[in-house]
Amino acid sequence: MLNSAGTIQSIEIRYLEAKLDKPFGWSQRWTTSRSIIILKLTTSENYVGWGETYGSYNTCLEMKSLAELVIGHDSDNINKINNKIFDQTFQSHAFAGAASSFVSALDIALYDVRGKFLNEPISTLLGGCLKRNIPVYATGLYYLEGFPIKPHLDEALGYVEKGFTGMKMKIGGLSINDDAKRVNQTREAIGPNIKLMIDANEAYDKRTALEMSELVSDDKITWFEEPCPSRDFHSNLYVTENSKIPISGGESLHTSLEFSRVISENVFDIIQPDICSVGGVSEMRKVGSMANSFGVKINPHFWGTGISFAAVLHCMSVQPILNNSQINSPYENQSVLEFDQTPHPIRDELTDRFILKNSSVEVPQKPGLGIEINEEVLDKYLKGEIINV
Repeated sequence: MLNSAGTIQSIEIRYLEAKLDKPFGWSQRWTTSRSIIILKLTTSENYVGWGETYGSYNTCLEMKSLAELVIGHDSDNINKINNKIFDQTFQSHAFAGAASSFVSALDIALYDVRGKFLNEPISTLLGGCLKRNIPVYATGLYYLEGFPIKPHLDEALGYVEKGFTGMKMKIGGLSINDDAKRVNQTREAIGPNIKLMIDANEAYDKRTALEMSELVSDDKITWFEEPCPSRDFHSNLYVTENSKIPISGGESLHTSLEFSRVISENVFDIIQPDICSVGGVSEMRKVGSMANSFGVKINPHFWGTGISFAAVLHCMSVQPILNNSQINSPYENQSVLEFDQTPHPIRDELTDRFILKNSSVEVPQKPGLGIEINEEVLDKYLKGEIINV
């Protein structure tokens, strides 16, 4: 019997991009395509692991030199591999770029390999599930061309019909008065019992953010996401301390080191690490433990495909309840996970779809990530050349 999944024999990095039939907008720009970087890792014992991250084709080119550093290393020693990348890049301040993207994708792939070798899901490797079903909310309700309100409200009602107990909408692309009106119309349409969150994607300065918070304070908003630029800790802290609505953020932060200040200084009421940016499974677990220690809620961000969604489901399955009570409720003391519902052809075709039941998604129970990859999709949406290492 083998006692190891083998050494890292090869790494393939692909940039995938799919054009959208119709663009959708948010505070910063309009989205006309969806993209993702997919990493495929193969070991000397023919185990295959999958990971993903964000970036461009140029990011893939930058990741090549980092991939060369780990070829031949024992795939079972995830800590050692991660530390090698960290040691080679952190002091040069390069870690916030391609290195962070690479280690996030690599770490997910290594956990996938390890789980497949041990014939166990990643959640078991992390200590075992505390919960088999993870509460989720719908992300959608972006701007459409011309900013029509009827399609927006129809979309919101569609999420209610599908069984979602919460949803998030975009703000920041219109004046605060116009956006506040849209928020009010959305609340009236979905009723008082569905959770409603708003996301400005870093659109405001601190005073405008507070003004927006006040305008929608009667609309039962569960949280106000990224009111100010994520690394403007001073402004976000000011808004958090003065807003009637809980403030969230952190999707673009890298590693537990960046989150340490955000958590310890209560910059946000709710942190939202993204497993594709924070450093994969390893760093997501560190951030989750840190958040619990400081009594800060963690509701992870998700914008990728089934690869990263499966990975974060495993992480959330081992995340303890923040403060236990006889009734543990999503949004209150139990984490909720973003479930992107916007158009994404790559996501829809690359893996099997995850099934929504009672506004929750079941944690995969097959080995590793617990998902199957349709490799034909990799060729269909490939942009540029495959980076082979």
